[in-house]
Amino acid sequence: MSQTTLATIPRLIGQVLAIYDVNAEAVFSKADIDITLDGQNRVAMEKMAVLWKLAVEETKNNELGLVAASLFQPAYLKSIGLAWLASANLEQGLRRFIASSQLISTAMQIELIERDGENGKELLIQYQKRLSADDKIKTHHCAIELGIGFFLKMFRLAAGKNIPATGVYFTFAIDDHNQAYEEYFQCPVFGSQAVNGISFSKELLIETLPTHDAELVEMNEMVINKHLASLENGGTSAQVIKIINELLPLGCPTEETLAFKLHMSKRTLQRKLSVEKQSFLTLLTSVRLMLAKQKLAIKTTSITEITYQLGYSSPSTFARAFKKHTGVSPVEYRSQLGQDY
Repeated sequence: MSQTTLATIPRLIGQVLAIYDVNAEAVFSKADIDITLDGQNRVAMEKMAVLWKLAVEETKNNELGLVAASLFQPAYLKSIGLAWLASANLEQGLRRFIASSQLISTAMQIELIERDGENGKELLIQYQKRLSADDKIKTHHCAIELGIGFFLKMFRLAAGKNIPATGVYFTFAIDDHNQAYEEYFQCPVFGSQAVNGISFSKELLIETLPTHDAELVEMNEMVINKHLASLENGGTSAQVIKIINELLPLGCPTEETLAFKLHMSKRTLQRKLSVEKQSFLTLLTSVRLMLAKQKLAIKTTSITEITYQLGYSSPSTFARAFKKHTGVSPVEYRSQLGQDY
């Protein structure tokens, strides 16, 4: 399946090019990307890699992703950005973003790791940890810079103050450009690491945000869920995800049901998903987990309600499945978000 990103991201690159007085329209044309695309449209990641390459060549700035990160605004994330700003704290907003991140990029991989730091508990945001050899070729290093740098920018915008990172890690070498990275992140930056990531003090991330608004969160969650349900990028996996979203409130859909809805045999569905390196069970589990995290972040929705909205037979079945994939129960997860339950 061709991986895609929201068209607001290439528009951000266009804004970067304007700073350097580069003709953005000509660069976009070479990358075969329509510069006039509406923000709701999507662009193939292969074209994005070409766009980044051309942008670096035209600006002669190898750290162009940091420039893009410095210009990043919540509006580029649509409703996800607004929900993040309205969250109770930075960690809750971050987890809400991760749960909905496929709306921004279907290729995005993010994991949160709690660990002991020099000055207490830290939260490490691992970004694009397990890229395949093919994905590493397609993903330009500037996209990784933006992907990590925007977390710092979002945290500072939401908190309304400087939120220092404790460390930044890249899988690619940065020795010749370390000063540029440390000037942006204002913390130690390491290249040639096992993961791409950025870490923060856990204590700072759980402070109540001045922009917290529970009603605004709930309104934007409704918009996010609407977009998730209608996400279509031409692949069988995307169609399966859309149908799973529609059928879950009626009970857990079967593979046979999905095949019938898509007007194909079960074997054909399995073959098409296999080509996209997916399976029905993997997609079902992924959608359930993503929606569970979103719904648990809304304190007005009971765990019993969530259980049946996600097609589980009982709250205990839901709790076991959720803990298997997250390491914590739904109640514990909601507690970590600072919500009442």
